[in-house]
Amino acid sequence: SAVTSTSRVCHRTRTRGRRFVDRARMDRTLASVEFSHPALRGASPVTVRQNLDAPSAEEEGTARWVWPGATATARWLCDRDRGRWLENKHVLELGSGTGLLGLVAARLGAASVTLTDLPSELDLLRANVALNSIAASSPTRVEPLVWGDETGMLQLIDRARLPSGFDVVLCCDLVYRNGDEHQRALARTMRRALGDAAFPGAENATSEKKEKKTESSRVAVVAYQFRENVLGDSPFFDEVDILFADPRRHDTEDEDLWLFEYWPKTER
Repeated sequence: SAVTSTSRVCHRTRTRGRRFVDRARMDRTLASVEFSHPALRGASPVTVRQNLDAPSAEEEGTARWVWPGATATARWLCDRDRGRWLENKHVLELGSGTGLLGLVAARLGAASVTLTDLPSELDLLRANVALNSIAASSPTRVEPLVWGDETGMLQLIDRARLPSGFDVVLCCDLVYRNGDEHQRALARTMRRALGDAAFPGAENATSEKKEKKTESSRVAVVAYQFRENVLGDSPFFDEVDILFADPRRHDTEDEDLWLFEYWPKTER
Protein backbone atom coordinates (compact mmCIF):
# COMPACT_ATOMS: atom_id res chain seq x y z
CA SER A 1 0.00 0.00 0.00
CA ALA A 2 1.07 3.60 -0.41
CA VAL A 3 0.23 7.14 0.59
CA THR A 4 -0.24 9.44 -2.37
CA SER A 5 -2.39 12.23 -3.73
CA THR A 6 -5.22 10.79 -5.80
CA SER A 7 -5.14 13.66 -8.27
CA ARG A 8 -1.48 12.85 -8.94
CA VAL A 9 -2.41 9.19 -9.36
CA CYS A 10 -5.04 10.06 -11.96
CA HIS A 11 -2.61 12.35 -13.76
CA ARG A 12 0.07 9.67 -13.96
CA THR A 13 -2.47 7.12 -15.08
CA ARG A 14 -3.86 9.11 -17.96
CA THR A 15 -0.42 10.31 -19.10
CA ARG A 16 0.76 6.69 -19.41
CA GLY A 17 -1.65 6.40 -22.30
CA ARG A 18 -2.99 3.11 -21.03
CA ARG A 19 -6.38 1.95 -22.26
CA PHE A 20 -8.36 0.58 -19.34
CA VAL A 21 -10.67 -2.32 -20.03
CA ASP A 22 -13.91 -2.22 -18.08
CA ARG A 23 -14.04 -5.64 -16.45
CA ALA A 24 -16.82 -4.58 -14.11
CA ARG A 25 -19.55 -6.64 -15.73
CA MET A 26 -22.28 -7.89 -13.47
CA ASP A 27 -24.38 -10.96 -14.15
CA ARG A 28 -27.77 -9.50 -14.96
CA THR A 29 -29.38 -12.93 -15.22
CA LEU A 30 -29.16 -13.68 -11.48
CA ALA A 31 -32.12 -12.84 -9.29
CA SER A 32 -29.81 -12.66 -6.26
CA VAL A 33 -26.12 -12.69 -5.40
CA GLU A 34 -24.55 -14.37 -2.36
CA PHE A 35 -21.36 -13.32 -0.57
CA SER A 36 -19.60 -15.61 1.91
CA HIS A 37 -16.46 -15.12 3.98
CA PRO A 38 -15.13 -16.82 7.15
CA ALA A 39 -15.03 -13.46 8.95
CA LEU A 40 -18.79 -12.94 8.68
CA ARG A 41 -20.78 -13.48 11.85
CA GLY A 42 -23.49 -16.08 11.50
CA ALA A 43 -23.62 -19.16 9.31
CA SER A 44 -25.51 -17.81 6.32
CA PRO A 45 -24.04 -15.75 3.47
CA VAL A 46 -25.02 -12.16 2.80
CA THR A 47 -27.64 -12.35 0.06
CA VAL A 48 -28.82 -9.42 -2.02
CA ARG A 49 -31.44 -9.36 -4.73
CA GLN A 50 -30.81 -7.73 -8.06
CA ASN A 51 -33.63 -5.89 -9.76
CA LEU A 52 -34.33 -7.85 -12.91
CA ASP A 53 -36.88 -5.23 -13.92
CA ALA A 54 -34.19 -2.54 -13.96
CA PRO A 55 -33.23 -0.84 -17.24
CA SER A 56 -31.05 -2.69 -19.73
CA ALA A 57 -27.30 -2.27 -19.96
CA GLU A 58 -27.80 0.44 -22.55
CA GLU A 59 -30.12 2.35 -20.25
CA GLU A 60 -27.83 1.79 -17.29
CA GLY A 61 -29.53 1.09 -13.95
CA THR A 62 -26.17 0.85 -12.19
CA ALA A 63 -27.60 0.98 -8.66
CA ARG A 64 -29.58 -2.21 -9.00
CA TRP A 65 -26.82 -4.68 -9.69
CA VAL A 66 -23.83 -6.14 -7.86
CA TRP A 67 -20.75 -4.98 -9.72
CA PRO A 68 -17.50 -6.97 -9.37
CA GLY A 69 -15.92 -3.98 -7.62
CA ALA A 70 -18.44 -4.38 -4.79
CA THR A 71 -17.59 -8.03 -4.18
CA ALA A 72 -13.85 -7.28 -4.28
CA THR A 73 -14.32 -4.45 -1.77
CA ALA A 74 -16.45 -6.68 0.45
CA ARG A 75 -13.63 -9.23 0.50
CA TRP A 76 -11.20 -6.47 1.50
CA LEU A 77 -13.47 -5.39 4.36
CA CYS A 78 -13.48 -8.98 5.61
CA ASP A 79 -9.82 -9.79 5.00
CA ARG A 80 -8.53 -6.76 6.86
CA ASP A 81 -7.92 -7.93 10.42
CA ARG A 82 -10.65 -10.53 9.75
CA GLY A 83 -13.15 -7.71 9.72
CA ARG A 84 -12.48 -6.74 13.33
CA TRP A 85 -11.51 -3.20 12.35
CA LEU A 86 -15.22 -2.47 11.82
CA GLU A 87 -16.32 -3.72 15.22
CA ASN A 88 -18.33 -1.13 17.17
CA LYS A 89 -18.04 1.43 14.37
CA HIS A 90 -20.98 3.45 13.08
CA VAL A 91 -20.90 2.88 9.33
CA LEU A 92 -22.50 4.89 6.52
CA GLU A 93 -22.62 3.65 2.94
CA LEU A 94 -23.19 6.21 0.20
CA GLY A 95 -24.80 5.17 -3.07
CA SER A 96 -25.56 1.77 -1.57
CA GLY A 97 -27.29 0.26 -4.60
CA THR A 98 -28.08 -3.31 -3.55
CA GLY A 99 -26.56 -2.66 -0.12
CA LEU A 100 -23.96 -5.43 -0.31
CA LEU A 101 -21.11 -3.51 1.35
CA GLY A 102 -23.20 -2.14 4.19
CA LEU A 103 -24.78 -5.53 4.86
CA VAL A 104 -21.31 -7.08 5.01
CA ALA A 105 -20.25 -4.39 7.50
CA ALA A 106 -23.31 -5.25 9.58
CA ARG A 107 -22.11 -8.87 9.72
CA LEU A 108 -18.64 -7.79 10.85
CA GLY A 109 -19.79 -6.31 14.14
CA ALA A 110 -20.43 -2.68 13.26
CA ALA A 111 -22.32 -0.79 15.97
CA SER A 112 -24.80 0.41 13.35
CA VAL A 113 -25.07 0.62 9.57
CA THR A 114 -26.92 3.25 7.54
CA LEU A 115 -27.52 2.53 3.85
CA THR A 116 -28.29 5.49 1.60
CA ASP A 117 -29.25 6.12 -1.99
CA LEU A 118 -31.65 8.16 -4.08
CA PRO A 119 -35.33 7.79 -3.10
CA SER A 120 -35.99 5.86 -6.32
CA GLU A 121 -33.56 3.10 -5.25
CA LEU A 122 -34.74 2.50 -1.68
CA ASP A 123 -37.28 -0.27 -2.31
CA LEU A 124 -34.57 -2.70 -3.38
CA LEU A 125 -32.38 -1.65 -0.44
CA ARG A 126 -35.18 -2.22 2.06
CA ALA A 127 -35.94 -5.61 0.53
CA ASN A 128 -32.31 -6.66 0.89
CA VAL A 129 -32.13 -5.48 4.49
CA ALA A 130 -35.24 -7.53 5.26
CA LEU A 131 -33.76 -10.53 3.44
CA ASN A 132 -30.73 -10.46 5.76
CA SER A 133 -32.47 -9.43 8.97
CA ILE A 134 -32.43 -12.90 10.55
CA ALA A 135 -28.66 -13.18 10.25
CA ALA A 136 -26.28 -12.18 13.05
CA SER A 137 -26.02 -8.55 12.05
CA SER A 138 -25.97 -5.03 13.46
CA PRO A 139 -28.88 -2.56 13.46
CA THR A 140 -29.29 -1.45 9.84
CA ARG A 141 -31.28 1.49 8.53
CA VAL A 142 -32.17 2.68 5.02
CA GLU A 143 -32.27 6.41 4.35
CA PRO A 144 -32.68 8.63 1.28
CA LEU A 145 -29.73 10.92 0.62
CA VAL A 146 -28.83 13.18 -2.27
CA TRP A 147 -25.14 14.03 -2.47
CA GLY A 148 -24.48 17.65 -1.64
CA ASP A 149 -27.69 18.03 0.37
CA GLU A 150 -26.25 19.59 3.51
CA THR A 151 -29.58 19.71 5.32
CA GLY A 152 -30.36 16.12 4.40
CA MET A 153 -27.02 14.92 5.75
CA LEU A 154 -27.44 16.80 9.03
CA GLN A 155 -30.92 15.34 9.44
CA LEU A 156 -29.58 11.86 8.70
CA ILE A 157 -26.86 12.26 11.34
CA ASP A 158 -29.49 13.50 13.80
CA ARG A 159 -31.81 10.54 13.13
CA ALA A 160 -28.88 8.18 13.61
CA ARG A 161 -28.19 9.89 16.96
CA LEU A 162 -24.58 10.48 16.02
CA PRO A 163 -23.97 14.17 16.72
CA SER A 164 -20.27 13.77 15.97
CA GLY A 165 -20.85 11.99 12.66
CA PHE A 166 -20.10 8.50 11.41
CA ASP A 167 -16.91 6.54 12.07
CA VAL A 168 -16.60 4.93 8.63
CA VAL A 169 -18.00 6.00 5.26
CA LEU A 170 -18.08 3.41 2.46
CA CYS A 171 -18.14 4.43 -1.21
CA CYS A 172 -17.85 1.88 -3.99
CA ASP A 173 -17.70 2.67 -7.70
CA LEU A 174 -19.73 5.85 -7.33
CA VAL A 175 -17.95 8.21 -9.73
CA TYR A 176 -18.90 6.23 -12.85
CA ARG A 177 -20.91 8.32 -15.33
CA ASN A 178 -21.51 11.16 -12.88
CA GLY A 179 -21.11 14.77 -13.95
CA ASP A 180 -18.56 17.17 -12.50
CA GLU A 181 -20.86 18.74 -9.89
CA HIS A 182 -22.20 15.39 -8.74
CA GLN A 183 -18.61 14.20 -8.27
CA ARG A 184 -17.76 17.25 -6.16
CA ALA A 185 -20.97 16.84 -4.19
CA LEU A 186 -20.01 13.23 -3.41
CA ALA A 187 -16.66 14.36 -1.99
CA ARG A 188 -18.34 17.03 0.15
CA THR A 189 -20.90 14.52 1.40
CA MET A 190 -18.13 12.10 2.38
CA ARG A 191 -16.47 14.82 4.41
CA ARG A 192 -19.67 16.05 6.08
CA ALA A 193 -20.60 12.50 7.10
CA LEU A 194 -17.43 12.22 9.18
CA GLY A 195 -18.43 15.22 11.29
CA ASP A 196 -15.79 17.45 12.79
CA ALA A 197 -13.38 14.65 13.60
CA ALA A 198 -10.04 14.69 11.84
CA PHE A 199 -6.94 12.60 11.71
CA PRO A 200 -4.54 14.59 13.92
CA GLY A 201 -1.87 16.09 11.69
CA ALA A 202 -3.09 13.95 8.82
CA GLU A 203 -1.75 16.16 6.08
CA ASN A 204 1.80 15.76 7.40
CA ALA A 205 1.56 12.19 8.65
CA THR A 206 3.99 9.50 7.60
CA SER A 207 2.76 6.11 6.43
CA GLU A 208 3.87 4.48 9.68
CA LYS A 209 2.10 7.00 11.88
CA LYS A 210 -1.04 6.88 9.77
CA GLU A 211 -1.14 3.10 10.00
CA LYS A 212 -1.01 3.29 13.79
CA LYS A 213 -3.82 5.82 13.90
CA THR A 214 -6.16 4.08 11.46
CA GLU A 215 -8.02 2.00 14.03
CA SER A 216 -9.09 5.04 16.07
CA SER A 217 -9.58 7.57 13.27
CA ARG A 218 -12.68 8.31 11.26
CA VAL A 219 -12.15 7.32 7.68
CA ALA A 220 -13.77 7.19 4.27
CA VAL A 221 -13.12 4.04 2.23
CA VAL A 222 -13.39 4.61 -1.52
CA ALA A 223 -13.26 1.84 -4.11
CA TYR A 224 -12.48 3.25 -7.53
CA GLN A 225 -12.66 1.23 -10.75
CA PHE A 226 -10.39 2.63 -13.44
CA ARG A 227 -12.09 2.85 -16.80
CA GLU A 228 -11.24 4.64 -20.01
CA ASN A 229 -12.31 8.15 -19.00
CA VAL A 230 -10.02 8.78 -16.03
CA LEU A 231 -9.83 12.46 -16.91
CA GLY A 232 -13.60 12.69 -16.51
CA ASP A 233 -13.29 11.55 -12.89
CA SER A 234 -10.78 14.24 -11.90
CA PRO A 235 -13.38 16.65 -10.37
CA PHE A 236 -14.04 14.10 -7.63
CA PHE A 237 -10.38 13.55 -6.86
CA ASP A 238 -9.56 17.26 -7.02
CA GLU A 239 -12.30 17.98 -4.47
CA VAL A 240 -11.21 15.08 -2.27
CA ASP A 241 -7.65 16.44 -2.24
CA ILE A 242 -9.00 19.72 -0.86
CA LEU A 243 -11.05 18.09 1.90
CA PHE A 244 -8.92 15.09 2.86
CA ALA A 245 -5.28 14.30 3.53
CA ASP A 246 -3.29 12.14 1.12
CA PRO A 247 -4.88 8.69 1.16
CA ARG A 248 -3.53 5.26 1.79
CA ARG A 249 -3.99 3.12 -1.31
CA HIS A 250 -4.55 -0.64 -1.08
CA ASP A 251 -3.98 -2.90 -4.07
CA THR A 252 -6.48 -5.61 -4.95
CA GLU A 253 -6.42 -8.67 -7.18
CA ASP A 254 -7.82 -6.45 -9.94
CA GLU A 255 -5.10 -3.98 -10.90
CA ASP A 256 -7.75 -1.57 -12.17
CA LEU A 257 -9.64 -1.50 -8.86
CA TRP A 258 -7.99 0.67 -6.25
CA LEU A 259 -9.07 1.07 -2.66
CA PHE A 260 -8.34 4.34 -0.90
CA GLU A 261 -8.62 5.28 2.76
CA TYR A 262 -9.14 9.00 3.33
CA TRP A 263 -8.72 10.88 6.60
CA PRO A 264 -10.17 14.39 6.90
CA LYS A 265 -7.71 17.22 7.08
CA THR A 266 -7.40 18.93 10.43
CA GLU A 267 -8.80 22.15 8.99
CA ARG A 268 -11.82 22.12 6.70
